[in-house]
Amino acid sequence: MPRNLAQLDLVFCLALFGAGLLSILACIAAGRLIIPVLVRRKLNDGEPRKASDYLNLLNGGKKHTPTMGGVFLVPAMLSAAAAGCALLTWLGADPIKVWGGLALAGFAVLAHAALGLVDDWAKLTRKGGDGIRGRTKLFAQGLIAVACCAGAVMLMGPEHAQVHVLGWQLHVGWGLVPLGAFIMVGSSNAYNLTDGLDGLAGGTGAIAFHALAVGAALVALTGAGDADLGWTAAMLALVASGSLVGFLFWNRHPAKVFMGDTGSLSFGALMGFIAVLGRIELVLAVAGGVFVAEALSVMLQVGYFKATGGKRILRCAPLHHHFQFGGWHETKVTRRFVAAGMLLAALSIAMLPLPRSQQLADTAAQPQPRHVPSQAVVQR
Repeated sequence: MPRNLAQLDLVFCLALFGAGLLSILACIAAGRLIIPVLVRRKLNDGEPRKASDYLNLLNGGKKHTPTMGGVFLVPAMLSAAAAGCALLTWLGADPIKVWGGLALAGFAVLAHAALGLVDDWAKLTRKGGDGIRGRTKLFAQGLIAVACCAGAVMLMGPEHAQVHVLGWQLHVGWGLVPLGAFIMVGSSNAYNLTDGLDGLAGGTGAIAFHALAVGAALVALTGAGDADLGWTAAMLALVASGSLVGFLFWNRHPAKVFMGDTGSLSFGALMGFIAVLGRIELVLAVAGGVFVAEALSVMLQVGYFKATGGKRILRCAPLHHHFQFGGWHETKVTRRFVAAGMLLAALSIAMLPLPRSQQLADTAAQPQPRHVPSQAVVQR
C-alpha cells in the first residue's frame, strides 16, 4: 500500500528509535553476563602508566577493575544493528544497500575489535605492558579502512561519491577511498586516546554517534544523499550510541569495567565509517571535536617535547589528564568534556546544508511507494 513521504519517514524514525532502545538493553544484559567472567579471569587494568608516577597514584584504585569490556560491547551492538537493518528492509529499504552497509560496518568493527583484543592481551600478559607496535597497528588499521571505504564507494556508486562542505558538493569518486581511510584511522585512534577516565569515552561517544544518526537521517529525509545508505548509516549510529549508553551503566564512575582497545578501536573506526557511508564527514569533524582535541594534544605534546629536548606544553597528555593534573577530579573532567561534546554535536547538525523547507513540503505531499524509499526523496 503506498505511503507518502512523511508517513514513510515517521515509520523509519520509529524503527531507529526501537533499534537504539534494543541496543541499550542488550549491552546492559551482556555486561551482567560477561563482567563476572572478566573479574574471575583477573583481566584487570593493572597496567602502570609509565609517563607519570602521579598518574599511577590517581589511578591506583582501578587496578582491580577489569578491562576488555569490548568483548561484550561489540557483539551487543552488532546484534542490535542486525535487528535494526532487518526492520529497515522489511519496511522497504533496498536490502543490498542496507545489508551491504551492515556487512562493511561489521567487518570494520570486528577487525578492529580483534586488533584491539590482541593489543589488550599483550598489555596484560607481556612483560613491560607493551601492546602491538604503533606502526603495525596503523598498517592494519589502514588496510581495514581501505577495504571498507572501497566497499562503500561500490555501494553508492563512484559517480555519487561526493563530499559535502558547507553547501558545496565536491565529486571525488574513488578518491573517497583514501579520504575515508584517513577519516577511519584517525577517528579510531582519537577515540582510543579519549578512553582514559570513567565514562569519558562512553559519554562523549554516545553524543557523537547520536549527532551522526541525526545527520544521516536528515540526509535521507532531504535527499542530500542516497536515502537507503542514509537510513542505514543512521541505524548504525543510533545503535552504537545506544550501546554506549548501555555500557555507561557499567562504566560510569566508579567503573565496574573498561572497554579497552577492544572496544575503543572498533567504535572509533565505526564512527569514521558511518561518516563516510552517510556522506556526513563534516558532522563527524565538528561533533567529534573532543576526540580531535585529545588526539591533537598528544601530537603537540610529543612534537614539542622532541623539538625542545624535554619541555612540555601540557601537564600531561592526552588532554583529559592535563586537567586531572590541574586538580580536577575525573568526574568533573568527564562532565565538562561531555558538555563540550553536546555543544559540538548541536553545532554540527546546525551546519548541515539542507534543501529549502518549501521544497521538502512539496515533496512530502506527494504519495510514494513503500518499497522504494530511495526514490521518496527530493533530488538536488
